[in-house]
Amino acid sequence: MIFITGYSDRLSACAGESIAFKVSSLSSRPYRAKLVRIAHADPNPAGPGFKVEPLAEVFATERPSVAQPLRSGSCGRVARMPLVGLGGGLSVSVRIMPTAPSRGEQCVLSHGDPASGGWRLAIDGAGVLFTIAGAPAPVQLRCDLPLPARWLELQLSADPVVGTLTLQVSDVDTMAEGALRLASTARWRVPPQPNLAADADLLIGACLGDDGVPRCHFNGRIEAPTISAAAQAHHPSRIMAAWDFARGIDTADIVDTGPHQRHGRLINLPTRAVAGSRWTGREHCWRHAPEQYAAIHFHDDDLHDAGWTTGFQFTVPQTLKSGAYAMLLEAEGQRDWLPFYVTPAPGTSSGARIAFVAPTYTYVAYANYARGNFDAALRRRVADWQAYPHNPDEHPEVGRSTYNLHPDGSGVCFSSRWRPLLTMRPGFLTFDDPRGSGVRHYTADSHLLDWLEHEGMAFDVWTDDELERHGSAVLEPYAVVLTGTHPEYHSTRTLDALQGYLRSGGNLAYLGGNGFYWRVGLSQTVPGVLEVRRAGGGTRAWAPCAGENVHALDGELGGLWRSSGRTPQQLTGVGFVSQGPFEGAVYRVNDAARNGRAGWLLEGVASGPIGGYGLSGGGAAGFELDATSAADGTPAGTQVLARSEGHGPGFGPALDAVLSHTMTRDRGAVEPSIRAEITYRDTAWGGSVFTVGSITFCGSLSHDGYRNDMSTLLRNYLVRKTMPRSSAG
Repeated sequence: MIFITGYSDRLSACAGESIAFKVSSLSSRPYRAKLVRIAHADPNPAGPGFKVEPLAEVFATERPSVAQPLRSGSCGRVARMPLVGLGGGLSVSVRIMPTAPSRGEQCVLSHGDPASGGWRLAIDGAGVLFTIAGAPAPVQLRCDLPLPARWLELQLSADPVVGTLTLQVSDVDTMAEGALRLASTARWRVPPQPNLAADADLLIGACLGDDGVPRCHFNGRIEAPTISAAAQAHHPSRIMAAWDFARGIDTADIVDTGPHQRHGRLINLPTRAVAGSRWTGREHCWRHAPEQYAAIHFHDDDLHDAGWTTGFQFTVPQTLKSGAYAMLLEAEGQRDWLPFYVTPAPGTSSGARIAFVAPTYTYVAYANYARGNFDAALRRRVADWQAYPHNPDEHPEVGRSTYNLHPDGSGVCFSSRWRPLLTMRPGFLTFDDPRGSGVRHYTADSHLLDWLEHEGMAFDVWTDDELERHGSAVLEPYAVVLTGTHPEYHSTRTLDALQGYLRSGGNLAYLGGNGFYWRVGLSQTVPGVLEVRRAGGGTRAWAPCAGENVHALDGELGGLWRSSGRTPQQLTGVGFVSQGPFEGAVYRVNDAARNGRAGWLLEGVASGPIGGYGLSGGGAAGFELDATSAADGTPAGTQVLARSEGHGPGFGPALDAVLSHTMTRDRGAVEPSIRAEITYRDTAWGGSVFTVGSITFCGSLSHDGYRNDMSTLLRNYLVRKTMPRSSAG
C-alpha cells in the first residue's frame, strides 16, 4: 500500500464548485495538503523541467492521517436476508461458468458465516463444496471433479428432517464433449438441526470474512441463483428468492423476481451484458434478448469505488484562473499529487480566445495501466529525475486499466476515477525513452500548456466531462479549440460537441495521433465510470467474447467509432494508420503547399526534413501516426503540408487501416501508409481544421528555447485564427 495517496470525486470544477479529496495516510501524524498549479509536468532535465507554482496562500490544510484500505473483488450483496422458517429445509440452484478455478476457494453463494450460523456454496481447484453450520462443527460436502470453463448447474438440497445434504453438478449443455450428464452427485449425513442464520447478508460471488469484508471472490459467470425450501422447492410459495440478472443490466442492481422482492446491489462493478447459458448466437444485443444475457461475470480484482471517506474539500475561488492544478499531499517526507482542472463556469467568458480540451476519458481508460515494463532502467530514471515514484506494476491494489486483463484472461472493460489514478500524476514516466522523457497522456499534454504560457497565449481548459454535460456551447465562445496528444476515447456527446463546434464556424487543432478511435459507454446510474468493449477489430489489447459488443452502461454498440459510421477522418481529415515503438522521426515539408491556400502556415518553416527533436521519442512524428484516407472520408480540400519519413522497422500499419497484409483501405500498398501527415482544411462553415498526425508532436514544442519549426507551425495557426475575422483573412 502506498504510504500516502488519494483520489478526488471529480477531475474538474469551476469557481464556486467543490471537489472532495479522499486520502489514505499510513502516518501516525497528520498529513498536509496544499494547492499547486501544474505548469509543466515533465521532470526531464533536458527540457523545461518540472514547473509547479505553490498556492498555499489560496488553500492549505492539515488533517489527521487515516489508513483507508483498497478492497478489490466484485460480488452481489443482499442485505439482511432471513432464512428462518424453512421447516422443509433448504434448496439452492445456480448456474456457473468458472473461468479461473485454480485460484483457490471461490464462493458462488453464501449466507451468514458457517462458523457462527450460515452456509456457503463454493468451488476450488478440486471441485465443488458446500459448507453448512452445525454442532459441534460446520459440516462440509464435497463433489470432486474437474471444472471446465463452460456452463454448469449446481443443485444443493439440505433436508434437516432426515439429516441429509445432496450436492449435484451437471452440464447445462448435455451435448458438450465430456458432459457431466447429471452424474456428479454426493450425499452426506448431517445433524438434524443445522444452524441457519437469521437476517444475515447473502452474497453472490463471495462470502464474508471474520471482519465482515467480502472475500473468496468468484472468477467467472453466475446466472439464475434461486433459494427455496427443499420440500416443494419449485412451488411459488416455497421460493425465498430468485434473482434474474437479465433485469437491470444497465445498473448495479440485482433484481429478485420471487415473492419477497429481496433485491440487492453489486459491489465493485462486475461485468454485465455478457452471454449467459441461454445465448443462442442469433442475437448480439442484450437489449433485444435480455434473457440470453442473464449472467454476470465476476472477478477477484474488480475495483469500482474504493469507498474512502472524504479527507477535505476544496471550493474553487473566483480568483483562480482556468488551468491545471493539483493537491499536493505530504506526510513524513512522502508525497502524492491529486490533479484536477479548473474550468470556466459554463456561460461565462475569461476573454481567452483559445480552449484546450483535456481528454479525461482517455486518462481514465488508461488509468493504472500495468505494462510490465517497470524494470531497473526505468526505476533508475525515475530516481535520477525525482519523477513520480509509484508504478501500477507494483501496485495491483489500485485496480487495472482497460488495457489489462483480469486473472482469468478476460479483458478489463470498466475504469473508474473513484480510486487512486497513478498514471494521471505529474511526473509519471511511462517508458524508459532513450531519446526523450517517455511520458504520455496527462504529463505529455502539459508540453502544450507550457508552450501556450511561454508564448503568452491566454487559454481556458475544458474536459471531456464538461463536453458530456454541456455540449458544444462551452466551446463556441473560442476562436480555436485544441486537443491533447491522444484524445482516443470519446462518447457520442463529446464527439457531437466537437462536430457542433466546427459547424458553428470554429477552428479545431488536433495536436495528437490515434484520436477519436474508441467508443466509451457512460451512465448516470454509475457515475465516474466508463466502459470499453474492444469490438470491431482495430489495434487492441484484448477482444470481447462473441455476442458481447454492446455496452452494459448505455446499451450502445461498443468498439471502434468507425463501426458506428464515424471515422476520425470525417471529423479531422486524418485517422490512425500506423504504430511503432515510442520513438520519433521527421516530417518532410511539402514545398508545393507553400503556394496553396494554406501556404501561410509554412511561413518561417524550413524546407526539407523538420522536427527531428523533442521530449517524446526524440522526434515530432512518432509512436502512433495519423494520415489522410479518401476511403475513410477525408474531406475534399484537405491539404497535406508535411509528411513523415524515416520510421524504424518496428512500425507497422494499424489493423483497421488495411484490408489485407498487402493492401490498405485506399487500395494502396501498405508500406507507404506508415506516415504522419500535417494537414489543413477550410471547413464549409467558415472555420478550419489543423492536424499534426502524431502523438509525439507536442513534445517538440519547447526544443531550442521554444524556437523551432514545430513551434512556428503551431504559432502561425493560432496567431492567424485568433485574430479578428476581418483581419485574419
